[in-house]
Amino acid sequence: MTELIKIGILTMLGSQASYFILLILIYGTMMHWYEWSTFPNPTNVFEKTVNFLTALVFGLAYWAGLKVKKQKWYIRPLHLIGYLIVYTILAIITYKLLNSILTYIELNI
Repeated sequence: MTELIKIGILTMLGSQASYFILLILIYGTMMHWYEWSTFPNPTNVFEKTVNFLTALVFGLAYWAGLKVKKQKWYIRPLHLIGYLIVYTILAIITYKLLNSILTYIELNI
């Protein structure tokens, strides 16, 4: 069971990283795709669930894309690369921490 949790964590962290890379390469398309895949003003549980899951999987990269939206087109990828480097470092630390917790649970329970 802990192995499945580790795979799920890696999947979520990897999808964020891949979305960052795609934002660097094709910014406009990926920003429109995220906005197209969410509901602007969710009114029911289904729409709120879709927005939550989309934000859980791709939200941090989209947030970074919104932060650099006003930058010039040739500066924007440099800022996104900086965000990607910081995200990668934090993702590795997060995974190592969660992995050690799951390993401790696996060995002691």
